[in-house]
Amino acid sequence: MSAVAYTSGDPVALAKALQSYAKANPTFSFKAGLVEGRAIDLAQIEALANMPPKEEIYARLLYLINAPAQRLATVINAVGRNIAVVIDQGVQNNKFAG
Repeated sequence: MSAVAYTSGDPVALAKALQSYAKANPTFSFKAGLVEGRAIDLAQIEALANMPPKEEIYARLLYLINAPAQRLATVINAVGRNIAVVIDQGVQNNKFAG
């Protein structure tokens, strides 16, 4: 007996659902898969099922894109903050008295 499972959405979610069903029903087994027009074998189906969801991948990608900009902003702010601290210490120690 054979069956076809299809999704127009996230293939990872479908692979996870089928893998969960296969664990609960030992008679169920994968034969092959087709993802975005490409045939995949059993190892690739298992790898697909173990991937994080699409939303988590997008969140990680956005974090990686945002991290350098955040670090740059921190460094730029640090320069001004350091100058303000030096000036404040100079005023407190009367270093600018003419």
